[in-house]
Amino acid sequence: MKILLAGANGYIGARLIPALLEQGHEVVCLVRDQKLFQKQSSHADQVTLVTGDLLRSRSMTPLPEDIEAAYYLVNALPQTSGFAGLEALSAQNFIEAVDKTACQQIICLSEIDDHLSEAGLSRLHVEEILQQADAALTILKSTMVIGPGSIAIELLEGLTKKSPIIIAKNWAKAQEQPIATCDVIAYLTGCLLNEATYNSEFHISGPDILTFKQMLQVYGKLCRNRKVSIVTVPQVSAALSSYWLNYLTPISYSHAKTLVENLKYDLVSRDDAIQQIVPHKCLTFEEALQETA
Repeated sequence: MKILLAGANGYIGARLIPALLEQGHEVVCLVRDQKLFQKQSSHADQVTLVTGDLLRSRSMTPLPEDIEAAYYLVNALPQTSGFAGLEALSAQNFIEAVDKTACQQIICLSEIDDHLSEAGLSRLHVEEILQQADAALTILKSTMVIGPGSIAIELLEGLTKKSPIIIAKNWAKAQEQPIATCDVIAYLTGCLLNEATYNSEFHISGPDILTFKQMLQVYGKLCRNRKVSIVTVPQVSAALSSYWLNYLTPISYSHAKTLVENLKYDLVSRDDAIQQIVPHKCLTFEEALQETA
């Protein structure tokens, strides 16, 4: 099958490419900069590249008309002024391009966000736009993703560099249900042209529910080979927390700002309906960490 991938340079997109190729699919990657993609991807010579910037419709090269399915894995934009409008524009230009093909399904990866932050509201609007496409839409909403190079791993690595770890009280008690990168890929490929997933939304998560404090403790034990001491403080401003994360980790300030917002709330799956359609045994948190070693 010929599959379109938007977001091929992103964390999940880059890891989805080899999985699709292994299954025998022909992969078409929509990229802004072909040279950059060829430099970053070890699979550049195995895929078809189409150039286009989803924020500038006139830059879009026509897509192959025989596309059968498409993944929308475009990274969320930093929460700067006007980001929501740009995310909406990206989704609109995407469906306008895809509607000119034979695409039967669009698969979108989003995040569980029950508290409806500004970023969460923007993602909901993007999903509403994607629903207007001629193709059926499948939405997968993920919890915190654990894998080599993921933002969650960068966060855990940065916070456990020194002891004691100082975190806000509401971070410490927030419940998380992390999912391994390989399991996200398994669900993304399992939904591909699976009619039982058409026009539906599913939560995907790992089996373990832990507080963020417990995640830090497990990470310290497995990956730092030591017990980490954690001190909680009653209140830390969002701005200070974001600057602090930006200082301790490779995470940019804008992405740290989104993380700080999310860490104030529980991030757990509400249902496991996906298991009835795409049966899959996910890694535990400890197993996912071992995959990063």
